Amino acid sequence: MKQTHNKSQSKNRIMPPEPIENNDQRTDKCSRRDFFKHSGLTLAGFIFLSVAWTATLSGQDAPKKAGYAPSDPDLKISFEVIGSDPPVGRHLACRQMLVGPWHNQPEQYPGYNGFVGWSGTTRLKSGRWLVTFSSGFWHASFPWNDEYRNNPECRKWVDNYHKIGCPDIPAPRGGRAHVMFSDDQGKTWSKPQTLVDTENDDRHATILELDNGTLLCTFFDYRIPPEVKKKYMLSTDAGKTWSQPVELLPRKRSGFGCGSAVQLSDGSIIWLADGVSVFHSTDRGNTFNLAADEKFSPKGAEPTIAELPDGRLIVFTRSAGEISWSSDQGSTWTKPVSAGISNKDPHLLMLPNGVLACFHMSRKAQGLRVALSPDYGNTWHGPADHVGYAVDPDCYGYSHPMLLPDGSVYITYIHSIGYTAEEARTEAIWGLRLRVRDNARGIDLLPTPGTANKLPGN
Repeated sequence: MKQTHNKSQSKNRIMPPEPIENNDQRTDKCSRRDFFKHSGLTLAGFIFLSVAWTATLSGQDAPKKAGYAPSDPDLKISFEVIGSDPPVGRHLACRQMLVGPWHNQPEQYPGYNGFVGWSGTTRLKSGRWLVTFSSGFWHASFPWNDEYRNNPECRKWVDNYHKIGCPDIPAPRGGRAHVMFSDDQGKTWSKPQTLVDTENDDRHATILELDNGTLLCTFFDYRIPPEVKKKYMLSTDAGKTWSQPVELLPRKRSGFGCGSAVQLSDGSIIWLADGVSVFHSTDRGNTFNLAADEKFSPKGAEPTIAELPDGRLIVFTRSAGEISWSSDQGSTWTKPVSAGISNKDPHLLMLPNGVLACFHMSRKAQGLRVALSPDYGNTWHGPADHVGYAVDPDCYGYSHPMLLPDGSVYITYIHSIGYTAEEARTEAIWGLRLRVRDNARGIDLLPTPGTANKLPGN
């Protein structure tokens, strides 16, 4: 695959820090509380960094006035404890390492120390599978060279990262984003190749194939002092070459975001940023307008969106699992209601059997889990109170799922949080296949190509 975005030798690359956990019940070595304690960053400051600002691309129409659509003031989202987790240990036999220690490593470069993560997964109409991911030296692989070392403000930020486990490794241009592919349904994978290398670091790249065959790659980049921008680029030759990356909101901060854009049934594209801000394209991704700047709540981070069979849109956000619906392509939304599912990095997937799945990292039970709804988000199912079914209970769980032609789901995810130097050096990305039951009362982990055929629980 031809690489079309190599960095200028005189430019620096910066990796954005993953939004670090709030006060939760997780057992990782460093919580968001610890991060705030060591970094001196206030909650208000964190929200400021991740919020999407209300601005439009030059030359485009101003966004509609954001507002809440009429909704039932007594609407409650219920959670039903139904079914059980897959057999203990089954995920160990089902999952396949895609990238990891001594396995399918990306090319070496100054500052790379083994960290891989923040993956995206796509199945093209041709049958080819794509997996995108970031690499670097830590959970957040910012550039670390003389220019940054000699900047007092940058030095302050990096010193705080060092306190929570970041190794002091020279990284002239920070981390980078990669892509690899499989033409045998995930059994074997190509060697990772560079996907995008802008002046800043490029994070959470995901690829969406549009109805006309164009590939839309969305990502965000970061530099210190903190500045986060969402960007996108297009390919009309199946990913062999890409257009130059375009800023979603030039000269404005446009927020974190871990999910891909979604193409709706009418051909338009919806893309979200923290806040929550809703971006809309009616020309197959050539331009985007700010459709609504909802600011659902300060907790509205890492939003995910799906189109329901009845034409409505649904948004689910990190932390308390707040849900809103829209009946006008995202211009107005119902007031958010919490599903009570404590989570990080949620990803909605509307399945052909009518079940709405929300894959997420569980802050209550830990690991990668999925909550299931039989009625488009009003009711959710799991094996324990406000806990989804276990996909992989032994991982950190930032993930990205994709739907396969047979109705099953293939999902890629990160192994650990990558805070300590040891975690970063031994980081891995896993792939796993599963099926959601038609009654939304559980999941079945399936043999993944490249793994053993005899599975615990068979």
